[in-house]
Amino acid sequence: MVSILQHRKYRLLLVGLTVLLVFTGTTIPRIDSQQQDDLMGIKVAVYDGGSSSDSTDPRESSMAALFWMFRWMNATVEIVNSSAIKAGVLEGFQIIAVPGGYAYDYYIDLGYSGAKAIQDFVSEGGAYWGTCAGAYYACHEFKWTENGRTGIYHYGLDLFPGRGVGPIAGIADWPNYAMTDVRMNVSNGIIDLSQEPSTHSIMYYGGPYFETEGIDDIITMASYSYNDMPAMIAFEHEAGKVFLTGPHPEWDEDSFRDGCIWDNILDDNGTDWGLCKSAALWLASIDISPEQYPILDLQVIIALAASISVIALAVLIMQLRRK
Repeated sequence: MVSILQHRKYRLLLVGLTVLLVFTGTTIPRIDSQQQDDLMGIKVAVYDGGSSSDSTDPRESSMAALFWMFRWMNATVEIVNSSAIKAGVLEGFQIIAVPGGYAYDYYIDLGYSGAKAIQDFVSEGGAYWGTCAGAYYACHEFKWTENGRTGIYHYGLDLFPGRGVGPIAGIADWPNYAMTDVRMNVSNGIIDLSQEPSTHSIMYYGGPYFETEGIDDIITMASYSYNDMPAMIAFEHEAGKVFLTGPHPEWDEDSFRDGCIWDNILDDNGTDWGLCKSAALWLASIDISPEQYPILDLQVIIALAASISVIALAVLIMQLRRK
């Protein structure tokens, strides 16, 4: 009788400890993830555009504005030249930003090996930001009209499998510039623009619109009010991401924080850096929506280990009692 009672006691102990283990394992506390709303910890390489200057300091240009804009987002930002890109410097970055300027200069300066380095960087999970000439450069081809002559150009980066078209003479005849309205696609499904106004006034300086019809998985982020054609697009390219913009949201008109002075004679009726940050967060694969993630507290881990040890000991004692 005593032996039976002892066996029952051990069985009850085993059942109780098992229940404790299951209960402990299924009541792991959960906490909200910290909501990251900037690019802290992200490294951004801003291409210098093939400058003939030996200096790597930002100049008063689209490059300068991109540099200071990404700094404002708390990213770590460096100016890189074509030699560094060809040598593999992009391996240490998450985003490359190619500014406005001249796509032909980029084609000559970067050459095949520089373009291949950027292609590989994006294909393997990096992100590409292209503004104006940086957007033209990323297209499979682009159509450019100047002085009554139109040409089709292929510069080989080929991230966007469609065509860029410009300049848009109805907004500003090249080489003139003007502020232009773009309508935001707030319900685009990939980049959170819920806090943005429905229309932005943005500097236009010869940039493209994008022919996206018939091309899958290209998201129009904004359209020119002038012709209702895509002004900003976003898409995935193999393992990476791409954001292209025809106008210049990086220039913060009537403000000195973009490192530029010449654009302050214009007024953008606010700032476009908020929408730029939303695009950059998407490029950097930062989810700004809070989620629930399970965590294991140290005390829970200790309790689990202790429970398993006691159960193992109880089983061992039962086996010895039976012998």
